[in-house]
Amino acid sequence: MGKRKHLIVGCGPAAISAVKQMRKLGSEDEIRLVTMEKYRPYSPMSLPYLVSGRAEEKDIWLTGEGFFQEMDATVISGKRVSAVDPRRKRVFFSDGESEGYDRLLIATGSEPTLQQVLREAGVQGFHTMDDVPCLLGLEERSHIAILGAGFVGLELAVALADRRHEVTVIAPRERILRRYFDSEVDVYVIELLRAHGISVQLSWGEVSTVDRGREGWKAVFGSGKKIEPRMLVAATGVMPRLSCLDGSGIELRQGVVVDRTMRSSAPEVFAAGDVAEAQDLLTGKHGLSLIHPTAVEQGKVAGSNMAGKEAIYAGWLSMNVFNFFGHLAVSLGSSTRLEGDEVLVENDHSEGRYKRITCRAGCLVGANFFNVEVDGGVLGYLIRNKIPLGPHKELLLRAPKEAGLWLMMEAEKRGTVSLEI
Repeated sequence: MGKRKHLIVGCGPAAISAVKQMRKLGSEDEIRLVTMEKYRPYSPMSLPYLVSGRAEEKDIWLTGEGFFQEMDATVISGKRVSAVDPRRKRVFFSDGESEGYDRLLIATGSEPTLQQVLREAGVQGFHTMDDVPCLLGLEERSHIAILGAGFVGLELAVALADRRHEVTVIAPRERILRRYFDSEVDVYVIELLRAHGISVQLSWGEVSTVDRGREGWKAVFGSGKKIEPRMLVAATGVMPRLSCLDGSGIELRQGVVVDRTMRSSAPEVFAAGDVAEAQDLLTGKHGLSLIHPTAVEQGKVAGSNMAGKEAIYAGWLSMNVFNFFGHLAVSLGSSTRLEGDEVLVENDHSEGRYKRITCRAGCLVGANFFNVEVDGGVLGYLIRNKIPLGPHKELLLRAPKEAGLWLMMEAEKRGTVSLEI
């Protein structure tokens, strides 16, 4: 069989992981990557560090200068895919050109979700390198309002506070980080943000009107509340970047629906990363996992199968870490409590420390920690491999880092699972 041509749309963590895996397996096939970005590959999760000044551009690149030459892969930058035709095995670009492929990987990532009123007013999101310069160019102590209280919004708030700006975070509902953390963690996080000068406003509702004037912005919310900051930034969530697949015939729901080999409904088209709607490890249901480790793992599986070496994706596991002002919040696994689950909680108000583990059928399925030293990789291992906790649930709650490592080592001694994480 002659050399195949693998075309990858996107150049983020999933795409790079796929390239590495294909070359690791000895594939000599042609690899071409097409990206709308004009920068070297980076992860959007690193952008707040760039804004805060804790990192420079050279610190956030995902690859070295000669990576693609070493991988014998070609990158075409600044080129946007407008359509895909799986029947003809061809992609079409916004400049009118097109290109064929033998196998295609969709790794287009995600894009901000914006209310129509915000989009029409030109309110800025925060998701790409192009969103950074205007924040770095603000005068010190500018008032910046951030719409949204998820990870992106809060990490940006911390970064801007580090740069000595006046920051207001506006949550539409009564909670922050509600998809990831228990309400008890919310309380601690809000207290710390406010203690460091960040104003957190809850239950303001959605933006109803927004106008831009010479001196800044004016926004009015469903609750009737108003704000007039120097800059308004929308961090109201992201969604898979799917527009290039409209009319392709590829099955789409929230994202590109893939099987356990990361194949889409079109046999020679794969998807990985934020754009892929893949199987949840714990529930078996399809869903999105918009985190860096998932993108890397899915890219590796896709790369293997594109190169002709079968690999099966076990499923994604939710894992989120929020590190701010010297405090750590960790969430992993299931946040849904089912009938019959055993939930153990320890909430130390005096120390500002919170622990919660959820067990199902004697195994760990989810956890929340605040101001507690944990090893997320080890706890993820216990969940992924369904390690029975036996009589050690209380021990795991009291000392999650030490007990988690011990449980993992004991499982290895018994030979029940591989120690590889």
